[in-house]
Amino acid sequence: MRILHIHPSLNTGGIEAMISNLAGAMSELHDISVCSIFKPEKDTYLWNKLPERIYKFSLGKITKGFSLKEIWKIYKAIYSGKYDVVQLHGFFMYYILAVILLHNKSKFFYTVHSDAQMENSHWDRRFFYLKKLAFKLGWVHPITISKESQLSFQKLYETPSILIPNGIATNTLKHSMEKKMQAFRLTPKTKLFIHIGRIDTPKNQVVMCRCVERLIKEGNDIVLLIAGPIANQQIFMEIQPFLSQRIVYLGEITDAREYLACADAMLLPSIWEGLPVTLLEAISVGCIPICSPVGGIVNVIENEKTGILSKSSSELDYFKALQSYLNFNQAELEKMKIEMGQEFYRKYHISIAAKKYLAAYDAIKK
Repeated sequence: MRILHIHPSLNTGGIEAMISNLAGAMSELHDISVCSIFKPEKDTYLWNKLPERIYKFSLGKITKGFSLKEIWKIYKAIYSGKYDVVQLHGFFMYYILAVILLHNKSKFFYTVHSDAQMENSHWDRRFFYLKKLAFKLGWVHPITISKESQLSFQKLYETPSILIPNGIATNTLKHSMEKKMQAFRLTPKTKLFIHIGRIDTPKNQVVMCRCVERLIKEGNDIVLLIAGPIANQQIFMEIQPFLSQRIVYLGEITDAREYLACADAMLLPSIWEGLPVTLLEAISVGCIPICSPVGGIVNVIENEKTGILSKSSSELDYFKALQSYLNFNQAELEKMKIEMGQEFYRKYHISIAAKKYLAAYDAIKK
């Protein structure tokens, strides 16, 4: 089967990691191509990590923003490639010409990587009726990544979707960050928290910093590391006053699992989510997630069994969730890690997701 995955870029990020892992798993059995709409740089991390057996190409876009030129380029690339399946990821309007003209030649699938309403870009919202029509007519087959995502899709588009939870690969850990991460522990008893995600409104980082600062002022021996690109400068400015020896901004990182493997807990107090890849990376390495109950998070975490869920994304509820973690003894935390690992290999390894995607492709007739 000739399969194309297409996305604006493959640098860092949860969605990008999922695409990279999925393409890699599929390439063991099928002819896989990956297209980046934006021109990759020499250090474009996930792009460079794709296996050599995958054919990768770029449309060479450099400037930010939407343009009609890319719509035409995408159509030509899909037309000339004669793919059996075209797997679309994000920014639906980029693909609209190819979908309209080529849906009888290739099977088109579109993964909704977040809440259905929130994942729509500005241009997707402007031409929403075309996107909805493409789903209703079966020109594009939607894939949602969690029960919550599926419900939001059904409500918005009044169309069913294929549910396939995200998955990640479990490459052998190099333990490359152990020395660096150990240096952040100020005493032998320091609890090391880490948050990985773009600095932006949905991730609720300001509330997270307030909660952690309060715990520090109460005498708790904790350090919080924040890692991720700055997508919203205003949010970053609000975070800056909290930065100290115990709340540290690392900037953008590349191999999240290496960092998570060295931390005690992963903090994720989001306002909305799809099914965070960072969450799956955390449970795969035994880093206990402390999360808000949004999106697909509630489908992964059973409170106090495979992680800790706050009652809401509010500051008070998230503070209580952090307190709850600090009240567990080491034996209880170790038991939680075992449960997390078992849950991960039952449901969220990339091989499971890849099999489900391929089964969905086979089930749809042209």
